[in-house]
Amino acid sequence: MQTSQNIKDVEYIVSIIDNLLSSFGNNVVSSVAYDTAWVARLANKYENVNFSASLEWLRQHQNEDGTWGAPLLHYHDRFASTLAAIVALKENGTHPKDAHRVQRGEDALWKLISKLGHDDSDTVGFPIVAMSLVVDATELGLDVPTPSIRFARGYQKKVDSLLNQPSRYWLNNPLAFSLEGLYKAVHHTDTVLEANHSVASSPAATAAYLMRYEDQNAIQYLQSIQDEEGGIPALSPINIFEITWSLNHLYFVGVLQSDHPRVRELLDMLWSAWSDTSGLYYSDYFKVPDLDITSASFILLNWAGYPVSADVFEYFELDTHFCTYINETDPSPGSHLRLLTALQHAQDHPKYDVWVEKVLNALMRFDENGSYWSDKWHASPYYVNHLAIYALHNVNNSLIKSRIQWIIRTQITDGGWGYLDTSTPEETAYCLDALLYYDQTTERIDPEIIEKAASYLSKYIDYEEFTPLWISKGLYTPTLIVKSAIVSTLYRFSQWKK
Repeated sequence: MQTSQNIKDVEYIVSIIDNLLSSFGNNVVSSVAYDTAWVARLANKYENVNFSASLEWLRQHQNEDGTWGAPLLHYHDRFASTLAAIVALKENGTHPKDAHRVQRGEDALWKLISKLGHDDSDTVGFPIVAMSLVVDATELGLDVPTPSIRFARGYQKKVDSLLNQPSRYWLNNPLAFSLEGLYKAVHHTDTVLEANHSVASSPAATAAYLMRYEDQNAIQYLQSIQDEEGGIPALSPINIFEITWSLNHLYFVGVLQSDHPRVRELLDMLWSAWSDTSGLYYSDYFKVPDLDITSASFILLNWAGYPVSADVFEYFELDTHFCTYINETDPSPGSHLRLLTALQHAQDHPKYDVWVEKVLNALMRFDENGSYWSDKWHASPYYVNHLAIYALHNVNNSLIKSRIQWIIRTQITDGGWGYLDTSTPEETAYCLDALLYYDQTTERIDPEIIEKAASYLSKYIDYEEFTPLWISKGLYTPTLIVKSAIVSTLYRFSQWKK
């Protein structure tokens, strides 16, 4: 374990970055209760496959309060994860204590039901996956509550549009990622499986498909991502997402070189998948064009001299804002901030002024409290407000000032930051990097605040496991992305110290 003294050694930090570069694209994602539970439901149907290990994983990962889900409390995560887990244990559990585990889970759901409105954002696909699980649980004789649903009408419109097609094509449809919410409606003639025989790179959706139709290659996909203890990641693969987000962290602290062989190799991968019309997507096996990914990739490719054009952002433009993907139910502040950052690299584009104004107007509408934005892809507002410090620099400095004040005033006594009341290395990395960038470009920050944060963060320079904060259908960690955020921030701090 390194100390704050060690992080002054830039060579050590750069050596970690070199190791990370060699790993980007390996799809390192933490196992989660929600997707593990869906795979555990296959244990009896496919007895010759080791899906029973996922049942055992559930037994070992029930929380003290009877729930399943991430350690830090996000109510939608706990509700969906617990519901999925008790359905799996009720269907396939054979351990003498499984009935008690299920009972504790039932009790916990009734306590969670009134608190779902406390979350800033739902988990992905919650309106359809939660209702599907409630139906399954009820058919099994479980006594579970029916959750209130935000955006129910918007989801129903998208579901009807897909299911009413005479020839259903799930590929490239965002609903495919949450197919488990509609698995009983999937017909054998539907086009569902990707080339790697996953459903939209979602283990839960793939498992639900296998509950209806057998496919040996889909089984092998799940086997290939199951960890040694039976745990299943929230999504896999995430190669484009992992590469773009990780490289962006390194790029913005000035440690990347575009002619570095590995950096060029990674950028070539992005360029080979790039579309001049619709940009990029998060996975080779779920090719839904994504504004967030497109903006992050545009920044990198433009910097490295690839002939990308900002015309690509027209694909995501709507009348009053931009969408992360076509037919998005609720817009994302994070996607708008990432786009605003990308536009700073395209100031000569004819629509630059119009687009910047549209983004700023949208951000103002999203700004409900005047201190921070929250975003549906991450449980912590510190993530999206870290983006804001870069995106708004010399564009709207007054909005930056309020975000910086919020960050400073919410630092925890241990030097870190944590929106869910406990400091985490990831959130601390975002806050410290934001403060360092602001200190270097705009106005000096009290050095004691910075030193205290760096002292906390330096303890985690060699960590490999982090608190799940990213929102899928449960909270998860894209490990290499988080590691890149931490190491990049410590690199910036090492330069600040000079």
